[in-house]
Amino acid sequence: MPAETPDPRRALYTRRFAAAIFDFDETIIDLEPQHTAAHAALCRDLGNDYDRMPESFRTGSGRRIIDDIREMRAHFGWSAPEDELVAQRQRHFDAICETSDLEAMDGVREMVEEVRTWGIPMAITSSAVGSSIDAILRRLNLRDAFTLIVDGSEVTHGKPDPEAYLLTAKKLGVDAAECVVFEDSHVGVVAAKRAGMFCVAVRNPKALQLQDLSLADVVINSMRTLLQDGQQPSIDDGPAGRPRRALR
Repeated sequence: MPAETPDPRRALYTRRFAAAIFDFDETIIDLEPQHTAAHAALCRDLGNDYDRMPESFRTGSGRRIIDDIREMRAHFGWSAPEDELVAQRQRHFDAICETSDLEAMDGVREMVEEVRTWGIPMAITSSAVGSSIDAILRRLNLRDAFTLIVDGSEVTHGKPDPEAYLLTAKKLGVDAAECVVFEDSHVGVVAAKRAGMFCVAVRNPKALQLQDLSLADVVINSMRTLLQDGQQPSIDDGPAGRPRRALR
């Protein structure tokens, strides 16, 4: 397991960025219990036991929902169309979330507010379903912080392919190399780096499977780490009038 990056604030704040991109599940909010429950409910609907899926599948992270459904469909031999299975599973997920106590992960609210002061757009790039992301962000009172949401349905290839991150940069009208990404999973970190972006890996302490985050530029245990050393970053003008963050 890679150790937390020494002096992660300096590693982040001495660079210039045109946009900040956040993964959603297990980066903004821990939804692994809800996703597991929705998968299990779908399996019960179809007369199967979710626990019969391979452990590597049940403890994995960062895949698109459609890719999960395809793997379960093949494993159990389901004949129902993929889109119907996705919709059925999504109804379970939304219902489960409605009755769950949902809270942003440690330091997320403060980090989002910090990035707001940088004067750059923020986006969500996730393998999850866009409508659920939107609803949960609104419930957390964080939706207005993000310019756009790019979800798994908008790309042909899920993470670790860089397609989703490259699409996000294109929609934001920025160079991929000028983006900072906040991720929690191995496949997400790989996707961000393949897109040529600066990546901050935030370890999820409740992850079902230990994630290899070693390819990230910065590895931290919590977003709060970036806000705790008492030094306040200053702002001056970067290239083309973009804000630049630098430690005093």
